[in-house]
Amino acid sequence: MEVRNLSYRYADQTLALDQVNLKLHRHERLALMGSNGSGKSTLFLNLNGVYRPTGGQILYQDKPLDYSRKGLLDLRRRVGIVFQEPDNQLFCASVAGEISFGLYNLGMPEDQIRSRVDGVCERLGIQPLRDKPVHFLSGGQKKRVSIADILVMEPELMILDEPFSALDPKHARMIDQILEELSAAGITVVVATHDTGRAYRWAERVVILNQGKILADGTPNDIFLNREILEAANLEQPEMLQTAQLLKERGLLAPEDFPHTPEELRGMLERKKQAPR
Repeated sequence: MEVRNLSYRYADQTLALDQVNLKLHRHERLALMGSNGSGKSTLFLNLNGVYRPTGGQILYQDKPLDYSRKGLLDLRRRVGIVFQEPDNQLFCASVAGEISFGLYNLGMPEDQIRSRVDGVCERLGIQPLRDKPVHFLSGGQKKRVSIADILVMEPELMILDEPFSALDPKHARMIDQILEELSAAGITVVVATHDTGRAYRWAERVVILNQGKILADGTPNDIFLNREILEAANLEQPEMLQTAQLLKERGLLAPEDFPHTPEELRGMLERKKQAPR
Protein backbone atom coordinates (compact mmCIF):
# COMPACT_ATOMS: atom_id res chain seq x y z
CA MET A 1 0.00 0.00 0.00
CA GLU A 2 1.26 3.46 -0.87
CA VAL A 3 0.13 6.93 0.17
CA ARG A 4 0.95 9.76 -2.23
CA ASN A 5 0.65 13.41 -1.19
CA LEU A 6 -2.28 12.52 1.05
CA SER A 7 -4.19 15.38 2.62
CA TYR A 8 -7.39 15.26 4.63
CA ARG A 9 -9.59 18.07 5.94
CA TYR A 10 -12.49 17.61 8.30
CA ALA A 11 -15.83 19.35 7.70
CA ASP A 12 -14.75 22.27 9.90
CA GLN A 13 -11.72 22.72 7.58
CA THR A 14 -9.23 21.40 10.14
CA LEU A 15 -6.26 20.04 8.19
CA ALA A 16 -5.56 16.65 9.81
CA LEU A 17 -3.13 15.28 7.19
CA ASP A 18 -0.87 17.46 5.06
CA GLN A 19 0.91 16.02 1.99
CA VAL A 20 1.74 12.67 3.59
CA ASN A 21 3.86 10.24 1.56
CA LEU A 22 4.27 6.72 2.90
CA LYS A 23 4.91 3.31 1.38
CA LEU A 24 4.09 0.17 3.38
CA HIS A 25 6.21 -2.79 2.42
CA ARG A 26 4.98 -6.38 2.43
CA HIS A 27 5.62 -8.35 5.61
CA GLU A 28 7.07 -5.40 7.51
CA ARG A 29 6.42 -4.42 11.13
CA LEU A 30 5.83 -0.69 11.37
CA ALA A 31 5.16 1.40 14.48
CA LEU A 32 3.32 4.67 13.85
CA MET A 33 3.95 7.16 16.63
CA GLY A 34 3.06 10.74 17.50
CA SER A 35 1.26 12.76 20.13
CA ASN A 36 -2.54 12.91 20.35
CA GLY A 37 -3.92 14.87 17.41
CA SER A 38 -0.91 14.19 15.19
CA GLY A 39 -3.05 12.44 12.56
CA LYS A 40 -2.46 8.74 13.27
CA SER A 41 -6.11 7.68 13.51
CA THR A 42 -7.08 9.88 10.57
CA LEU A 43 -4.40 8.24 8.44
CA PHE A 44 -5.65 4.77 9.41
CA LEU A 45 -9.23 5.66 8.50
CA ASN A 46 -8.04 6.84 5.09
CA LEU A 47 -6.06 3.63 4.55
CA ASN A 48 -9.17 1.55 5.23
CA GLY A 49 -11.45 3.65 3.04
CA VAL A 50 -13.59 4.93 5.93
CA TYR A 51 -12.42 8.44 5.01
CA ARG A 52 -11.75 9.61 1.48
CA PRO A 53 -8.74 11.90 0.93
CA THR A 54 -9.36 15.55 0.14
CA GLY A 55 -6.03 15.57 -1.68
CA GLY A 56 -3.60 13.01 -3.06
CA GLN A 57 -4.34 9.32 -3.40
CA ILE A 58 -3.89 5.89 -1.87
CA LEU A 59 -2.83 2.87 -3.90
CA TYR A 60 -3.25 -0.77 -3.00
CA GLN A 61 -1.44 -3.34 -5.14
CA ASP A 62 -0.42 -0.41 -7.40
CA LYS A 63 -4.03 0.60 -8.10
CA PRO A 64 -5.94 3.61 -6.70
CA LEU A 65 -8.51 2.65 -4.06
CA ASP A 66 -11.94 1.80 -5.45
CA TYR A 67 -14.54 3.60 -3.31
CA SER A 68 -17.52 1.72 -4.73
CA ARG A 69 -19.38 -0.54 -2.30
CA LYS A 70 -17.85 -3.63 -3.90
CA GLY A 71 -14.40 -2.06 -3.91
CA LEU A 72 -14.57 -1.10 -0.24
CA LEU A 73 -15.82 -4.55 0.78
CA ASP A 74 -12.85 -6.12 -0.98
CA LEU A 75 -10.44 -3.58 0.54
CA ARG A 76 -11.68 -4.19 4.09
CA ARG A 77 -11.31 -7.94 3.64
CA ARG A 78 -7.64 -7.40 2.77
CA VAL A 79 -6.89 -4.39 4.99
CA GLY A 80 -8.24 -4.76 8.53
CA ILE A 81 -8.28 -1.99 11.12
CA VAL A 82 -8.69 -2.41 14.87
CA PHE A 83 -10.00 0.86 16.30
CA GLN A 84 -8.60 2.43 19.45
CA GLU A 85 -12.07 2.49 21.03
CA PRO A 86 -13.73 -0.95 20.69
CA ASP A 87 -17.21 0.55 21.05
CA ASN A 88 -16.67 2.24 17.67
CA GLN A 89 -16.18 -1.18 16.09
CA LEU A 90 -18.43 -3.64 17.93
CA PHE A 91 -22.15 -3.66 17.18
CA CYS A 92 -23.47 -7.26 17.24
CA ALA A 93 -25.40 -8.69 20.19
CA SER A 94 -23.00 -11.51 21.11
CA VAL A 95 -19.26 -12.06 20.91
CA ALA A 96 -19.63 -15.02 18.51
CA GLY A 97 -22.02 -13.00 16.33
CA GLU A 98 -19.58 -10.10 16.26
CA ILE A 99 -16.57 -12.17 15.23
CA SER A 100 -18.47 -14.17 12.59
CA PHE A 101 -20.28 -11.18 11.03
CA GLY A 102 -17.70 -10.45 8.32
CA LEU A 103 -17.37 -14.12 7.37
CA TYR A 104 -21.13 -14.44 6.85
CA ASN A 105 -20.99 -11.37 4.61
CA LEU A 106 -18.43 -13.19 2.47
CA GLY A 107 -20.82 -16.14 2.10
CA MET A 108 -18.44 -18.57 3.77
CA PRO A 109 -19.84 -22.06 4.63
CA GLU A 110 -21.05 -22.50 8.21
CA ASP A 111 -18.47 -25.13 9.16
CA GLN A 112 -15.59 -22.94 7.99
CA ILE A 113 -16.99 -19.98 9.91
CA ARG A 114 -17.25 -22.04 13.08
CA SER A 115 -13.70 -23.33 12.65
CA ARG A 116 -12.23 -19.86 12.12
CA VAL A 117 -14.16 -18.32 15.02
CA ASP A 118 -13.15 -21.16 17.35
CA GLY A 119 -9.50 -20.77 16.36
CA VAL A 120 -9.31 -17.02 16.89
CA CYS A 121 -11.22 -17.21 20.19
CA GLU A 122 -8.75 -19.80 21.41
CA ARG A 123 -5.74 -17.70 20.39
CA LEU A 124 -7.04 -14.61 22.17
CA GLY A 125 -8.35 -16.37 25.26
CA ILE A 126 -11.97 -15.31 24.71
CA GLN A 127 -13.56 -18.74 24.26
CA PRO A 128 -15.51 -18.40 27.56
CA LEU A 129 -16.97 -15.11 26.29
CA ARG A 130 -18.43 -16.50 23.04
CA ASP A 131 -22.08 -16.30 24.08
CA LYS A 132 -21.87 -13.18 26.21
CA PRO A 133 -23.51 -9.91 25.14
CA VAL A 134 -20.80 -7.53 23.94
CA HIS A 135 -22.07 -4.65 26.10
CA PHE A 136 -21.44 -6.73 29.26
CA LEU A 137 -17.70 -7.04 28.56
CA SER A 138 -14.91 -5.11 30.24
CA GLY A 139 -12.77 -2.67 28.25
CA GLY A 140 -9.94 -5.18 27.94
CA GLN A 141 -12.30 -7.95 26.84
CA LYS A 142 -13.83 -5.68 24.21
CA LYS A 143 -10.34 -4.87 22.95
CA ARG A 144 -9.56 -8.56 22.45
CA VAL A 145 -12.90 -9.13 20.70
CA SER A 146 -12.22 -6.20 18.36
CA ILE A 147 -8.85 -7.74 17.47
CA ALA A 148 -10.53 -11.12 16.90
CA ASP A 149 -13.03 -9.30 14.65
CA ILE A 150 -10.25 -8.48 12.19
CA LEU A 151 -7.95 -11.45 12.78
CA VAL A 152 -10.68 -13.89 11.75
CA MET A 153 -10.80 -12.28 8.28
CA GLU A 154 -7.13 -13.24 7.69
CA PRO A 155 -6.15 -9.86 6.16
CA GLU A 156 -3.00 -9.11 4.18
CA LEU A 157 -2.46 -5.86 6.07
CA MET A 158 -3.51 -5.40 9.69
CA ILE A 159 -3.68 -1.95 11.26
CA LEU A 160 -4.03 -1.64 15.03
CA ASP A 161 -4.72 1.71 16.70
CA GLU A 162 -3.36 1.63 20.28
CA PRO A 163 -4.04 -2.12 20.71
CA PHE A 164 -2.50 -2.25 24.20
CA SER A 165 -4.70 0.39 25.80
CA ALA A 166 -7.12 -0.98 28.44
CA LEU A 167 -5.20 -4.28 28.64
CA ASP A 168 -3.59 -5.71 31.76
CA PRO A 169 0.03 -6.93 31.46
CA LYS A 170 -0.98 -10.56 30.90
CA HIS A 171 -3.23 -9.77 27.95
CA ALA A 172 -0.82 -7.16 26.59
CA ARG A 173 1.77 -9.96 26.37
CA MET A 174 -0.84 -12.07 24.57
CA ILE A 175 -1.24 -9.33 21.96
CA ASP A 176 2.57 -9.14 21.65
CA GLN A 177 2.54 -12.84 20.83
CA ILE A 178 -0.28 -12.41 18.29
CA LEU A 179 1.69 -9.64 16.57
CA GLU A 180 4.70 -11.95 16.35
CA GLU A 181 2.53 -14.69 14.84
CA LEU A 182 1.02 -12.29 12.31
CA SER A 183 4.46 -11.19 11.18
CA ALA A 184 5.67 -14.79 10.98
CA ALA A 185 2.65 -15.57 8.78
CA GLY A 186 3.71 -12.86 6.32
CA ILE A 187 1.06 -10.30 7.24
CA THR A 188 2.06 -6.64 7.15
CA VAL A 189 1.38 -5.15 10.57
CA VAL A 190 1.08 -1.45 11.40
CA VAL A 191 0.63 -0.47 15.05
CA ALA A 192 -0.05 2.99 16.45
CA THR A 193 1.35 3.25 19.96
CA HIS A 194 2.68 5.76 22.48
CA ASP A 195 4.82 3.02 24.05
CA THR A 196 8.36 3.69 22.85
CA GLY A 197 9.70 0.62 24.64
CA ARG A 198 7.32 -1.69 22.83
CA ALA A 199 7.97 0.03 19.48
CA TYR A 200 11.74 -0.25 19.99
CA ARG A 201 11.42 -3.93 20.89
CA TRP A 202 8.98 -4.98 18.15
CA ALA A 203 9.15 -2.72 15.10
CA GLU A 204 11.49 -2.90 12.11
CA ARG A 205 10.53 0.63 11.11
CA VAL A 206 9.20 3.63 13.01
CA VAL A 207 7.26 6.51 11.44
CA ILE A 208 6.48 9.62 13.48
CA LEU A 209 3.61 11.93 12.61
CA ASN A 210 3.53 15.49 13.89
CA GLN A 211 0.78 17.99 13.11
CA GLY A 212 -0.40 15.94 10.14
CA LYS A 213 3.04 15.58 8.55
CA ILE A 214 5.69 12.87 8.66
CA LEU A 215 8.38 14.11 11.01
CA ALA A 216 10.66 11.07 10.76
CA ASP A 217 10.83 7.64 9.13
CA GLY A 218 13.57 5.14 9.89
CA THR A 219 14.79 2.20 11.93
CA PRO A 220 14.13 2.17 15.69
CA ASN A 221 17.78 3.08 16.30
CA ASP A 222 17.58 5.98 13.82
CA ILE A 223 14.53 7.38 15.56
CA PHE A 224 15.14 6.72 19.25
CA LEU A 225 18.76 7.86 19.27
CA ASN A 226 17.72 11.24 17.86
CA ARG A 227 16.89 13.53 20.79
CA GLU A 228 15.59 16.31 18.53
CA ILE A 229 12.99 14.02 16.95
CA LEU A 230 11.88 12.65 20.32
CA GLU A 231 11.52 16.14 21.78
CA ALA A 232 9.54 17.42 18.78
CA ALA A 233 7.18 14.42 19.02
CA ASN A 234 6.91 14.52 22.85
CA LEU A 235 8.28 10.98 23.12
CA GLU A 236 10.61 9.45 25.70
CA GLN A 237 13.65 7.39 24.80
CA PRO A 238 12.99 3.66 25.45
CA GLU A 239 14.23 2.43 28.83
CA MET A 240 16.17 -0.40 27.18
CA LEU A 241 18.12 2.11 25.10
CA GLN A 242 18.77 4.30 28.15
CA THR A 243 20.05 1.24 30.04
CA ALA A 244 22.31 0.24 27.14
CA GLN A 245 23.83 3.71 26.96
CA LEU A 246 24.51 3.70 30.70
CA LEU A 247 26.23 0.30 30.44
CA LYS A 248 28.36 1.57 27.54
CA GLU A 249 29.48 4.56 29.62
CA ARG A 250 30.66 2.11 32.28
CA GLY A 251 32.44 -0.10 29.79
CA LEU A 252 30.08 -3.03 30.34
CA LEU A 253 28.62 -3.08 26.84
CA ALA A 254 30.33 -2.78 23.46
CA PRO A 255 29.74 0.54 21.63
CA GLU A 256 28.19 -1.21 18.64
CA ASP A 257 25.64 -3.14 20.72
CA PHE A 258 22.01 -2.01 20.71
CA PRO A 259 19.87 -4.57 22.58
CA HIS A 260 16.15 -4.37 21.94
CA THR A 261 15.03 -6.99 24.48
CA PRO A 262 16.23 -8.19 27.90
CA GLU A 263 17.31 -11.47 26.28
CA GLU A 264 19.48 -9.63 23.75
CA LEU A 265 20.98 -7.52 26.54
CA ARG A 266 21.92 -10.60 28.59
CA GLY A 267 23.56 -12.19 25.54
CA MET A 268 25.57 -9.05 24.76
CA LEU A 269 26.71 -8.68 28.37
CA GLU A 270 27.83 -12.31 28.39
CA ARG A 271 29.81 -11.87 25.17
CA LYS A 272 31.42 -8.71 26.53
CA LYS A 273 32.35 -10.55 29.72
CA GLN A 274 33.95 -13.41 27.77
CA ALA A 275 35.80 -11.20 25.27
CA PRO A 276 39.60 -11.04 25.70
CA ARG A 277 40.76 -7.89 27.43
